[in-house]
Amino acid sequence: MTLNWKKMKKNFKIWISSALFVTSLLGCHESFLEEKVFDSLTPINFYKSEADIQAGLTAVYNAMHSGDCWGRQVWLAAEYPGESSWPNSSGEAWRTELDQYTWTPSSTGFKTIWSGLFRMVNRANTVLQYADGITYSSPAKKDQILAETRFLRGLAYLTLVRFFDHVPYVTEQNTNELYPTNEGTDDQVWSLIIDDFKFALSVLPPKNTGANIGRATAGAAQTMLAKAYLTQAGKPWNKTESWALAAEEANKIINNTAYGYGLHASYDNVFTLANEHAQEYVFSLELESGMGLGKDFPTFTGIRSGNQLRLDGWSSLVAEKKFIDSMDPTDQRRSKTFVLTYPDIRGNGTVYTYPQTITLPHFNKLINADDNKATGTGDYATNLPITRYSDVLLMHSEAENEAKGPSAEAVKGINIVRQRAGLALLTPGSMTKATLRDAIIQERSWELCEEGHAFFDLKRQDAITKRITSFPTTAKSYVFPVPQDELDVNPNLKQHPLYR
Repeated sequence: MTLNWKKMKKNFKIWISSALFVTSLLGCHESFLEEKVFDSLTPINFYKSEADIQAGLTAVYNAMHSGDCWGRQVWLAAEYPGESSWPNSSGEAWRTELDQYTWTPSSTGFKTIWSGLFRMVNRANTVLQYADGITYSSPAKKDQILAETRFLRGLAYLTLVRFFDHVPYVTEQNTNELYPTNEGTDDQVWSLIIDDFKFALSVLPPKNTGANIGRATAGAAQTMLAKAYLTQAGKPWNKTESWALAAEEANKIINNTAYGYGLHASYDNVFTLANEHAQEYVFSLELESGMGLGKDFPTFTGIRSGNQLRLDGWSSLVAEKKFIDSMDPTDQRRSKTFVLTYPDIRGNGTVYTYPQTITLPHFNKLINADDNKATGTGDYATNLPITRYSDVLLMHSEAENEAKGPSAEAVKGINIVRQRAGLALLTPGSMTKATLRDAIIQERSWELCEEGHAFFDLKRQDAITKRITSFPTTAKSYVFPVPQDELDVNPNLKQHPLYR
């Protein structure tokens, strides 16, 4: 039975890995900023069947895998500015700029993120543009394709506004506009994000089975809808009425038994290959070794020349010492979050321990002993969670506290998370809105570190200048600039007001 389940969950990953042909085809619709060479085969004459439009949807999922998106840069850009990690002087200078808040409009990573996320948007728009001209096996099949496509477009756009604030509004109706503006587009973009997630929620199944495991679900759509409201409510949008909306959506997720969400009894079990689609899973970057769908997250966080991994590590995203010191020694998450001890991979009996022979704190979360089939340092199969159930629980507590103040309802989610960690439960009667807010920010950093939430959490709660104390921060630290390369080629783009 286990073997059959593993085979089924691989089918979706195989489906994504087959997107190379369509990926190249959609190049003519991918960017409003680059001149393209048109071949004789274009979207105009490609989309003739349901299989063709499915291939187009595959290409949208494939864009999410790109190193420009969650395959690397989106993840790093959300992690390095946080409290928990730093780049250990590795790789691109941009990583140190993120960590130390010294970035500029010319910093290299901003262009790749902007281009990667808009590539995802434009592929989705292409699918939506041609979807009505296709004959489907059933109306439900068409709705499913549209819903998954709109979920992915909403995800890309939500990520864009969380990084850059003001971005161009590009849909299937204006996808051919060469120089779209980002002035006066905020309301349109937010409406698109909310509408895309609501449509996906209304159509997609509560969970997927068989070959569909790994694709977007109603639970993922509702979680992202709650996250969109949470983002709207915080800095810089400050739409305080959205706190209650976020709390309402998160509570619906918690109470919806059809989703099947829950926490594993042990934090150690959350990130294993065997549980990557179990009860804590909501939506992840789907990875698999040996088929062009692996990534280097274990390599990135593994110990360089430490005889820890068969293919070695890079020590490129490592833990801050003050962060490991901030976690209670009795916290049950500690041994999975950090590398506290491991045997020498060469089997010589040597055992390394922190802080005696592991002198630099490292993360352990995305390293699994069973993830041992990689053919290279960028071919690991451990999924990267984009959101999971504990994120929902903590979002609910945050939104409830901001909407109504500390209460039994406001501490419900955070206490479920803390109970698994073996920590004392919070009592709302002894807390103010401000102290509970600080506790939630801290809990999110312990629970969700290394998963791409840090910058967004600190930004939303206006906490960067308060909690980042190692480097100077300013108002600019709360937003990324429009990439200078994009401004150079698009006369209608305007730099963020804080960078003018």
